[in-house]
Amino acid sequence: MSGLKKSKIYAYYLLDNQESGIFYTWNECEQKVKGKKARYMSFKSEKEAQKWLESGAEYEKKEKKNENLFLELEKDGIYFDAGTGRGEGVEVRLTDYDGNSLLYEILEASKINKYGNYKLSDRRTNNFGELTGLFAALKYAKKNNIKVICGDSNLVIEYWSKGRYNSDGLEKDTVELIKKVTLLRTEFEKNGGTVKKISGDVNPADLGFHK
Repeated sequence: MSGLKKSKIYAYYLLDNQESGIFYTWNECEQKVKGKKARYMSFKSEKEAQKWLESGAEYEKKEKKNENLFLELEKDGIYFDAGTGRGEGVEVRLTDYDGNSLLYEILEASKINKYGNYKLSDRRTNNFGELTGLFAALKYAKKNNIKVICGDSNLVIEYWSKGRYNSDGLEKDTVELIKKVTLLRTEFEKNGGTVKKISGDVNPADLGFHK
């Protein structure tokens, strides 16, 4: 099923012996580079990863920062994101550490597109998509006893899901969803769960649109 494809490709280069290669999960890549002098990056496609290796596997300034961010990701956590990168409206994605879609466990297959994502109606905003993503993550976490949820939306994680919002300018159903998410998050954290904000640059669920 195409929705179960890994969302990222990981390329690495070992400085000591000049070994390089490509992995399809971060777990495999981490095992290869941990404790060694290495450079590594995530890519959307194998072609991009190969191009980076062939060009010398050099870091730009941004990638040096990302090196440590990858190591901070939670292996047992789940990740959510929303984006418009495909140009077909807002999509919501929920994945595990390796970028596998998890929506199949909480949504009917007919509601999930061929990329493993849930597409919102055309009028929806990216912020509503992020809120929907956290809602899905909280539902999945409760069902599967997950203790860590990660996303890159500051608005949703630090404000809306904590019940901090201004209803002026927000649609009624957005406010209703904010209230539902706030209750679910409160219950989740009361039971030992944690909602963490991470960089969109290393989010396994990344859909290519974040601030």
